[in-house]
Amino acid sequence: MSPAPIIQGVPTLASPPQPPHSPIKENFDEIFHAKFMQIIQQYRDNPRTGSLTQKDRKQFIDSAYHATDELYFGNRKLDDTEIKLRALTKVFYKVLADEPWSEEWIRPHDVERKLSRFEMHPDSRELAAQNGVHTPREAVIAARRALIATQSPSPGHGPQPRGPFDDIEIIYIPGTVSSTATNKIDRMQIYPVSVSSVAHILQTHICRDMTRPYLMAQKFVHCTDTLELIKMRQFACDVCDFAPHLLDNDNISLLIVLLILTRSEICKRFEENGIRIEGSTISHRRAECMKQKLGWKELADRKPFDNVAADFQTRVKNACFPAPRARVTRSKPQRKSSAHSMHVGLMGPPIGPPKHHSPYPQHGSIKNGPNVPTFPTQQANFLNLLHQPSHTPAAPKSRPGSTPNDPMDLS
Repeated sequence: MSPAPIIQGVPTLASPPQPPHSPIKENFDEIFHAKFMQIIQQYRDNPRTGSLTQKDRKQFIDSAYHATDELYFGNRKLDDTEIKLRALTKVFYKVLADEPWSEEWIRPHDVERKLSRFEMHPDSRELAAQNGVHTPREAVIAARRALIATQSPSPGHGPQPRGPFDDIEIIYIPGTVSSTATNKIDRMQIYPVSVSSVAHILQTHICRDMTRPYLMAQKFVHCTDTLELIKMRQFACDVCDFAPHLLDNDNISLLIVLLILTRSEICKRFEENGIRIEGSTISHRRAECMKQKLGWKELADRKPFDNVAADFQTRVKNACFPAPRARVTRSKPQRKSSAHSMHVGLMGPPIGPPKHHSPYPQHGSIKNGPNVPTFPTQQANFLNLLHQPSHTPAAPKSRPGSTPNDPMDLS
């Protein structure tokens, strides 16, 4: 018995098509939180490590963020919105790591002269010394502690006194190209701010209670709520007025403010407070901050952030300064007459007696025109009208034969 013949050309079973890569269903912040806690647990399980420091925390946040970013956004094509979200998410996770609302970002009073810093106002040095503070950083720290104490008073006690920190003032000295230029700045022309105002801005920073940076990025990309936009602009303006050190090139809050306000708006608010800063200085700070904090060295790296800033600033402007509505004035329809057509203005027809045909003769005037009929309003005119011939056709004259007493002549 011969074996069965082998049939040539039998098609092989094709492998099932691979589904396209779908985006991660889980939220970015949830993935980050899981990875961050995993890193923390590994650190605690290592017997050779000591207590967790602030530097360790910052490093762990950066590590967990980069791992989450690669898992969530990597290996797939992103649309325009996702590119913007990715850029802003990086910014807000850097905010989470740096904690720019900390007093540590207030530079020491003896920092290099060409760098920006706070100085004690001459009129407040004595009061500050009486309360045990001698530098701007010490004064802000003390004012912030007093602010926290007033917000959370101990049980059974009333509101805690605010202390003298409303009267202790400091001035912001912007950075210059040299220490000589810094020394030439007229301190008396700079508007002083109280240390309690600085402490309040740091305590109410819009990112201080942020636990989901990706959600915050979505808020900036999609927010259209008028009250929320007004609130964000108010925060940015308060930073310029009361905590200008947050706009230094080593503080990530600079990028948050530049999302809300334009460069010219920042310069204008500085100028109103007696601080002269050029627009090029803000641009230099911005570029340096992006380069050092985020690693954005090329224009293509900064483009998604710039696109979000331009769009968000437009929404803020429309919310805070809406364009006035145009007043539309509609004209009333003209009154049509077979004898005369009267022009009707935009504010309605002129006030006066109604115009219609009259059997009385027309008297021309400047107001009504030479052909507009008018009513006689004086008694003399009315009496004159009685003696004028009537417009009624006259009765025909009597002819012979028209009456019985006058027979018709038939001859």
